[in-house]
Amino acid sequence: MRLTFNDGRVGVADLHALISANPASVFAIFVDEAFARQFCLKHGTLCWTGERDVAAEYLYFLSFRDDSTLQPLFRQWGYLDECTVALAA
Repeated sequence: MRLTFNDGRVGVADLHALISANPASVFAIFVDEAFARQFCLKHGTLCWTGERDVAAEYLYFLSFRDDSTLQPLFRQWGYLDECTVALAA
């Protein structure tokens, strides 16, 4: 999903991570691309029916996870740990 964030950055968030992490999760329905496209913007993040939403910070992480300048921020948010960063290097 191509997203523009309030800091002006444009990135692509791969939502497959939500599906493959747990196929029984509430996000498993995202396999249906037609459903995944039926989102709205509420409270600064993407929302779907059934009270599904994805934290804006996580969407930002998914969009820019490989940006080395953002690694400290992602670590602060809890999306990276020292092992993950070492493996990525």
